[in-house]
Amino acid sequence: MNKVAKIFAERALERGGLYLYSRNDAMECILACQAEKIHLLGIDGFRLTADTIQPSMNDSVDFSSSFFEGDIYEYALASLEKRPEELFFEIVFE
Repeated sequence: MNKVAKIFAERALERGGLYLYSRNDAMECILACQAEKIHLLGIDGFRLTADTIQPSMNDSVDFSSSFFEGDIYEYALASLEKRPEELFFEIVFE
C-alpha cells in the first residue's frame, strides 16, 4: 500500500472489499496522487444503499489504456466535478 492509499484508507467507506470515497475525498485523493506522481488507472462510480452496492458504468472512467491522451489528473477531476454528490468512488492507482 503506497503513501496515498494509507492516508486515504482512513477516509474510505469499506464495502465488499472496496475502499469507496465521497466525491470530495476522491478529488483530494487524485490531487495527492498527482503530487506523488502516482499513476491513475481508473475511477469507478457506485450508488450505495443500506445493504447494496450498485456499480455505475456511466460514472466510471478507465485510464489504463495506452490510447488515453491528455492530463489524466485534470480529466479525472473534471469528471468527478460533474458527478452527483451522492455517488461514491473507488480510485484505482498503481
